[in-house]
Amino acid sequence: MSSSFVERQETSRIISIMPRQKFEGHTHSVYSVIHLPGGRRIMTCSFDGSLRVWDLKSGQQIEDDWRDGDSGVWTIAMSPDGKKAVSGSMDGGVRLWDMDTGKVVVRWMGNTKPVSSVCWSGDGQRVLSGSSDGTAIQWDVESRETSLAPIKTGHEHMRAVVYSPDMTMLATGGSDNSEQVLDSLKIWDTKTGKLVATLETLERAALVLCLAWTPDGKTLISGSYHSLIRTWSTVRITYPLTTDQSFKVKEL
Repeated sequence: MSSSFVERQETSRIISIMPRQKFEGHTHSVYSVIHLPGGRRIMTCSFDGSLRVWDLKSGQQIEDDWRDGDSGVWTIAMSPDGKKAVSGSMDGGVRLWDMDTGKVVVRWMGNTKPVSSVCWSGDGQRVLSGSSDGTAIQWDVESRETSLAPIKTGHEHMRAVVYSPDMTMLATGGSDNSEQVLDSLKIWDTKTGKLVATLETLERAALVLCLAWTPDGKTLISGSYHSLIRTWSTVRITYPLTTDQSFKVKEL
């Protein structure tokens, strides 16, 4: 079989996938989407200042927009029990929403710049927010207060925060302006807020845009602006953490 025939055969297998449904209504950029419990709905947030719930099959918006002011909404996350959603906005606010009413039940205003990332703890008792002001803040859902003083991460631009599966640690990612700084990923103790690990590359770090931890807590995954995806071993970081424990973690 000739190579040209094989190439034509392989090319013929490439198909164009068209959208199954379009969801129209937002008037500005859509920055985040999540799948809601039950498998029939999705939620989106936009710089038009709204959260919207959509029927996945019909593409129609369900009821009215969810709004709390006019500030653009950058990020959203669903609670583990599916009863609440949390959003981060351009006005520096973190808002807790009731999924049944579509109303804000808590408004946390602890950041001075936009909130670019939010994350729930596995038990649903805490919300973690990351802001462009370089701080990561843990919020207690029941008391509606901060569970710890804001962590000053040193990131000039923070874009991602995530809890470890066992909730003993949290990771922050962003960028630093210094030409000498190689670490744009850091790991912190959730109880003390102290830095326990810096994650270093061999070249100047790019802007980290997203983070995910594997369910076993052994590997942290980062995605960066310059098309880089990296995995990091966090096995050496044990708990409980000593006050002087600090690691420099290399990429896998």
